[in-house]
Amino acid sequence: MPRVEWEPENETYSEFKKRRSKSHGVSGMGQKKREGTGKINKSELREKALKRANYKCEWPECDTTQWLEMAHIIGIGMGGMNRDISNNEGNVAIFCKFHHDIFDGKTITGAKREYTKFVRAYLRRFV
Repeated sequence: MPRVEWEPENETYSEFKKRRSKSHGVSGMGQKKREGTGKINKSELREKALKRANYKCEWPECDTTQWLEMAHIIGIGMGGMNRDISNNEGNVAIFCKFHHDIFDGKTITGAKREYTKFVRAYLRRFV
């Protein structure tokens, strides 16, 4: 399946919602728990993460405030089934959809340069 590149300037809000719905089966982050699905209500977690991020992308050198998404650092498929981990505020980051797609490996355009920024900012925490 070919990778679809994201063009932020050309995507409308309805297209964003449609893209999220196709890839995740729900229409947008922070939706209320739907009865009978067993899905967790992430609204409160997302709101805490958004406040921490000052309502902008947390990727280094990115100040984007549009199309923000919540990313799990330890994903469900990588041992994040433990709800104490997967639903912990320290296990989520707020990224714009461009950086979230890079983080999830959905796009490769510019990924190496962006990951270099990410790693440098992480390493600066220890200097």
